[in-house]
Amino acid sequence: MKQSLRKTPTQLHLAYKYGEGSDRLIGRNLSLLLEDAELTITIDLSTNFQLRNKSSPAYLDAVNFVHNHHKLCSLQCSDNLVRTRLIRAWEKVQDPQLRMCLELGQRGRFLYRVQPHSLFAGGIQLDVVEVLEEDLRPSRLLPPQQLDNSRSHQ
Repeated sequence: MKQSLRKTPTQLHLAYKYGEGSDRLIGRNLSLLLEDAELTITIDLSTNFQLRNKSSPAYLDAVNFVHNHHKLCSLQCSDNLVRTRLIRAWEKVQDPQLRMCLELGQRGRFLYRVQPHSLFAGGIQLDVVEVLEEDLRPSRLLPPQQLDNSRSHQ
């Protein structure tokens, strides 16, 4: 059974290994797929690549995510509605397992096994336990060295 958690945009915070982080990514169409004891939260990040200004922070953070997806430690969503709906679904399942699928449109998708944490100030944090699947499609992304150069010009 598929359930919508949020259709409108919400700001996300991604944390990477070695202290890197990003507060400028936007997630849309957050949904939850329930299959037995496995819950899969899907977040569409493709809108971050549809910006006209290719040197904007949101676009550069999205490109950075593609290049560093394997270093992802956690994702935070400060939306209380998403938190409430996810907790309700979690409590209905015996011994639930949670996965997170980050959709990038034409650029692929990444699937992670995650552990949820309710945040004191509201929202939810999903800590990455392991990478389950990577579907990285060829795209017109900046190579990593060009990405670093464009950030230093800001």
